[in-house]
Amino acid sequence: MSARKYGICNIAQAPIRETISHASEMRSELLFGDLFEIHDKYQNWLKIETAFDHYEGWVDEKQVLLLEEPEFEAHNADKSQCFSSGFLSEVQRDTDLAVFRLGMGCRLPFYKEGKLRLGNISYSYKTPVLQPEPDAESKRKAVVERASSLLNTSYLWGGKSSSALDCSGLTQLLYRISGIALLRDASQQATQGQVVNLIEEAKAGDLLFFDNENEEIVHVGIYNGNGLVIHSSGVVRIDPVDHEGIFKREASRYSHHLRVIKRVIE
Repeated sequence: MSARKYGICNIAQAPIRETISHASEMRSELLFGDLFEIHDKYQNWLKIETAFDHYEGWVDEKQVLLLEEPEFEAHNADKSQCFSSGFLSEVQRDTDLAVFRLGMGCRLPFYKEGKLRLGNISYSYKTPVLQPEPDAESKRKAVVERASSLLNTSYLWGGKSSSALDCSGLTQLLYRISGIALLRDASQQATQGQVVNLIEEAKAGDLLFFDNENEEIVHVGIYNGNGLVIHSSGVVRIDPVDHEGIFKREASRYSHHLRVIKRVIE
């Protein structure tokens, strides 16, 4: 490509694929309002890098809206920090009255008094919005409460929407609503925040990271307080956790080995 171009997701969610095929592994997702840069193109497939977490992969051009550089820069500079609430919030495109049903935590660019826009296209949104809480204690409470509202949501590799998500998709989605930018994968998120030495010193809202037999971090959950963790494993669930790891009651064994605890809400 002679010049980089830009885009924004204008549907509820769009898969980011490993390669140029709808049968390819889904690496992550774009949610409504997510920005990206385009690095390459093949037929109707765009190789993109997300603006929020710099994740790369391929998306179908039919599932996004292309932006000129000034539009992209304006969106990237938007600091309104407003997100969709609930599980089937409706946003209506004003040009043709098309309705999109959004999950929790989709970004609403330039939101003001029930109006927002993607590029130069305006939308109407009548449901209350979510915004970052003003202090650390409120953020902790909100993250845990929203995680609990997602209990029994299906696990999906690469998923980061409130309809189905993986372990790091769960944490990234919830902390983003509270104004905290986490990277995409568990191993990347483990590089963020301050180390908490002991599980007894952990606070609700801290992140717990778990490794495999090769000492690679492969899983993340949210400490719920009182020796419990909320995490996505099969479904979003709550399990006991201690210095050894997550104890799976139905199997009477530890399912995940605790590697490190990080505090990202200060």
